[in-house]
Amino acid sequence: MSIFLKFYLYLFFITTLFSFEQGRVVNTEIIEYESLEQIQSNIINELGNVGIVSQYGATIYRILYETLDGYGDSTVASGVFAVPDSEQEAFGIVSWQHGTQIERQSAQSNRGFDILSRAVSSSGFIFVASDYIGLGISNDIHPYILKEPSASSVIDLIRAIRSYFDEDISICLNRQLFLIGYSEGGYVTLAAQEAMENDFEDEFEITISFPMAGPYDLSGTMVNKMLEDDIYGEPFYLPYLLYAYITYYPNMGSVQEYFSTDFALVVDDQYSGIYGSGYLNDYMNENSYNPPKLSLNSGIVSDFESNPNHILRLALQENDLHDWAPKSKTYLFHAIADELIPYQNSVESFNRFIDNGSQDVFLELLPESYGGHQEAAPYAILTAFSTMQEFQLINPIGDVNHDGSIDIIDVINIVNIILDRESIQLDSYLVWASDINKDSAINIYDIIQLVGIIYFQE
Repeated sequence: MSIFLKFYLYLFFITTLFSFEQGRVVNTEIIEYESLEQIQSNIINELGNVGIVSQYGATIYRILYETLDGYGDSTVASGVFAVPDSEQEAFGIVSWQHGTQIERQSAQSNRGFDILSRAVSSSGFIFVASDYIGLGISNDIHPYILKEPSASSVIDLIRAIRSYFDEDISICLNRQLFLIGYSEGGYVTLAAQEAMENDFEDEFEITISFPMAGPYDLSGTMVNKMLEDDIYGEPFYLPYLLYAYITYYPNMGSVQEYFSTDFALVVDDQYSGIYGSGYLNDYMNENSYNPPKLSLNSGIVSDFESNPNHILRLALQENDLHDWAPKSKTYLFHAIADELIPYQNSVESFNRFIDNGSQDVFLELLPESYGGHQEAAPYAILTAFSTMQEFQLINPIGDVNHDGSIDIIDVINIVNIILDRESIQLDSYLVWASDINKDSAINIYDIIQLVGIIYFQE
């Protein structure tokens, strides 16, 4: 950690003794910049010619922001955002929720651009990605597959990004918000969507949500999967989840109660965030903890299977993600051949959503030829990205009515703002779009300049 970041964190902890605000920006710093040509070259080198055509260079930033930890207390989390290289247009947010990680230092805020952030930002979106609690700057135990802290880390980062852009009137967000995530990120995406729609409806309007290949049916489909006697491709998943639940449900019990004697001795170290998934999987395979239920105390397994009110079962039910009705356009992607997170998770959620009254939810099952959990991910992500582009708005300055173009209707809107300023609620987008000459005032000079732009574009 740089001395600069340490200084800001010190100031933050002193400040939080007196105040706390979810989504407050603690610090931002540039990680790197890539020109349009550099981004296009990097995309082609990694993916080949898949039809992604870059339109902008972009800068990616590290951001530290205030949010809630797994106990509901204040903490600092880290993430990234990448901004297209243009001050004359407003862009929508694409919030990416990454899949399962465990090594704290592998977080994107320590790495900068990857293929997805390049493709998204160079195509005219603001790319946003949380490291999550327990990864990146955060030293907490990662609340793996826990609904509320998962949602908070995403929601508060989007708040922080909006706050950041509100401070710089030369750059602006438009009103579009896309959510997308795969695997754990699919779960986090749906958790954030549920919180946004049920608890913060006045604050967030989701354009489209893409939860993909997530373990939404924890107490049903995933319990059955984890209690199988078959070898599992990622055996560290089960102890990872259980360790998080033991940590954040204090009444659940101790690691000694849940894990076998030998595994309980090493679990604190194994899941401290120091090691990566490869190391943990190797450890479990080499020490006969695969199937992963072999890492558990056999008595706990028996109690869990026989007791419908077992405390762990009830905790898993609390974190299921299908007992509500999504209102936003939602695409559930899942591969039929997914061997790690069975596609029945998405089927169960889709059916529940429809039964609960959702009318704009779609289930996209990828055929077996697309492969399993890892192999199908690029197809799902590229399809979601292509769908986002179909709905994308890039708003030029002067596009007051937020329809993607400039015309006489926008002139009329500025006239209305000038004549009836008291009754029109000006958000940051309206201020940016109406202040054509960027003099921090909306007046006749902006109308004159906008009429000139319309005249010359014809």
